[in-house]
Parts: sequence; structure tokens; C-alpha cells
Amino acid sequence: MMVKKKMISSNSQQYIFENSSWIRLIEYLHQENTHMKNRLSEIIDQITNKESLGLAEQYQNRFLTKDDLYDHLLHVLSGQAIKWKELKSKPVSAINLDIKRTHKKIREQIEYIEQDHALIKQDYNTYLSSLPINGKQ
Repeated sequence: MMVKKKMISSNSQQYIFENSSWIRLIEYLHQENTHMKNRLSEIIDQITNKESLGLAEQYQNRFLTKDDLYDHLLHVLSGQAIKWKELKSKPVSAINLDIKRTHKKIREQIEYIEQDHALIKQDYNTYLSSLPINGKQ
């Protein structure tokens, strides 16, 4: 029984650790998003090409959408952290399938969000470096 209890505690500790890592990751991605928005704000008045200005608006909208997503996900992760901490000292039967399913679903979302962020950041930096600013290419 003692071994089983330790295993349960270790298992829930891993979920707690993973959830905590995700919170830090999403906070970092949120900061990155803010940094990219701020850079766009700095140069938007210098963009003279209508097509480039249209792309700037699309990036701005994407960044705003990402802010909402990150805020929502931080809220969800904080709720999950509370649930896992409450379950840490309970027997394995108390750790229901729903919380494990939710954890797995969040893991998949986090993986997608990381990949999506990397692609957007790469595209955005390519876009910024190719901007014709004040008539210059």
C-alpha cells in the first residue's frame, strides 16, 4: 500500500510539474507576443506600401487573438493546478478520468501553440525585414 501511495503521489507530482511548466511557457509566449506587437506599433507609421500595411493589420489582429488565447489558457492552467494540488494527497481512485483527459487535451494544445508561435514569429520577422519603409526596400 505504501508503494502504491508513493506512486500516486509521484504521478500527480508529474502532472503538477507539467502544468507549472506550461504556465511558464504560456507566460513567455505572451511576452513574446507583446514584444512583436510593440515592434509593429513602432514601425507601422513608416509603412508606405498599402499591401504591407494590410499585412501589418493582419499581424496585429493575430497578435490580439493570441493575447486572448494566452489569457484564456493561463486561466485554464491555473484551474488545473488547483485541481491537481487538491488531488495530490487523495487515493488513485479520486483522480478521475476527466482531469486526465483534460490534461492530455491541454498537452496537445500546448504542442500546437508552440509550433504555431514559432511559425508566426518566423513569418513576422521575414515580413519585417522585407518591408519597404519610407520608400526604401
